[in-house]
Amino acid sequence: MLVLCKSASGKDLPGNARVIGENNETQFNPLKIGVEYKVYGVMFYPTRTDMLLCPDGSNPLWVPSNLFEVLDNALPNNWGCVLTEKKDGYSNLYEDFGITAIFSYLQLVRSYQHYIGILEREPDELQKFYEYKLSY
Repeated sequence: MLVLCKSASGKDLPGNARVIGENNETQFNPLKIGVEYKVYGVMFYPTRTDMLLCPDGSNPLWVPSNLFEVLDNALPNNWGCVLTEKKDGYSNLYEDFGITAIFSYLQLVRSYQHYIGILEREPDELQKFYEYKLSY
């Protein structure tokens, strides 16, 4: 999957697509307008969809799809899905944030520790992400 960044600002998010305190002043750095990004995961909230991207020279991050144009909607053959409400660990995402499902590479949808490790920038889990990124 490939997307084109159209905005990096919270002001371009509809009110119902703002989560976790996002507002008009929110900046989704280090995204750059006009740059194409590969998508490494898709996460579903009740009111928006986020994508896992990894800008050059940066760590992976989840960003709202509202800020992008989809250039190629094909999903990799080796992706899987986790329904968060029904899976230990991931159910925290459902209960705390309303996240209902994640589609991504298998390590991310099978290991909650890996999911959290990416967010918390744990070196071992980031290394696993970067190994996947190189193979994608």
